[in-house]
Amino acid sequence: MGRKDIYAKQYIGDSAVFADLFNMLLYQGRPEIRPEQLSPLDPVELAAPYGKTGKGFALERIRDQIKVLSSGEDGRAAYLLLGIDAQAKTHYAMPVRNMLYDSLSYTKQVEELRRLPRQERDYGDGPEEFLSGIHRGERILPVITAVLNLSQEAWDGPVSLREMLEIRDRRLEPWIQDYKIHLIDPHRMKEEELDLFQTDLGMVFKWFRYGKDREKLEEAVRRDRHAHAVSREAIRVIESHTNSRFPEEAKKEEEEAVDMCLALDMMMEEAKAAGVSQGFNQGISQGENRLAQLILCLQKDGRISDMFSIAADEAMRNQLYHEYGIL
Repeated sequence: MGRKDIYAKQYIGDSAVFADLFNMLLYQGRPEIRPEQLSPLDPVELAAPYGKTGKGFALERIRDQIKVLSSGEDGRAAYLLLGIDAQAKTHYAMPVRNMLYDSLSYTKQVEELRRLPRQERDYGDGPEEFLSGIHRGERILPVITAVLNLSQEAWDGPVSLREMLEIRDRRLEPWIQDYKIHLIDPHRMKEEELDLFQTDLGMVFKWFRYGKDREKLEEAVRRDRHAHAVSREAIRVIESHTNSRFPEEAKKEEEEAVDMCLALDMMMEEAKAAGVSQGFNQGISQGENRLAQLILCLQKDGRISDMFSIAADEAMRNQLYHEYGIL
């Protein structure tokens, strides 16, 4: 697992950020899901369905994050599974990948019901329930998976299974099942939506969206209500997924959060200083090249005494530059 993946999983694994993301996806930013309602689950999805030969084959997939959402003050009444798949680049088979994740989650729930001791379960008189391993009225939890685009480029891949299929006979379309992904892409969001986040996730999204346009980025950062207290986890995600590097002075170890406005000012000062230094060094290089050309011209014409004179006589140098057409 690379550093990008580690930082992203740590950040979105925070319950406040996790809830913020799904509140935007499901409830237009309203805080319907509270962090305390979320409990982490094992992100490894395992299943061993049976093939035609009757032998099982193992499947294993690891989600970035998955949590169970519970209702009630005691947090016991689970009613929804929420998963996140963060992508640093567009995945062109994401509908199939997410369909497999969700299928494994449902299979896992069914298998957990089937593993309950049969002698402790009352199947009544029907053989169907005994063979199925679950009761007719038993239910499993729905699963919603969000695909999170953590890239400076807009998602340009398919968002549904139907987009991936080559259907030559259009009469078959009504019979072919579709599967859509729930994409959260900062490049597709409205500007006002980026301001609805309750955590610094909105700041992270703004950096991905405007990172290549410094004027828009500065405007977006300075109007963000979370700009003065961005978590270090968010900073790690931004740095690892973009070419941004925050000044070390802005990331003091004793500080729990980073002031993005201050950090942006520091970055602009560093860029300005680097530009002056680059211009100064470039000027020196150009001056050296002009002098070298002049010396070669004087040497070619046998003007040896002038070669020594120009070292201390600036007016003479400029006159000779003009004479030889050296700009």
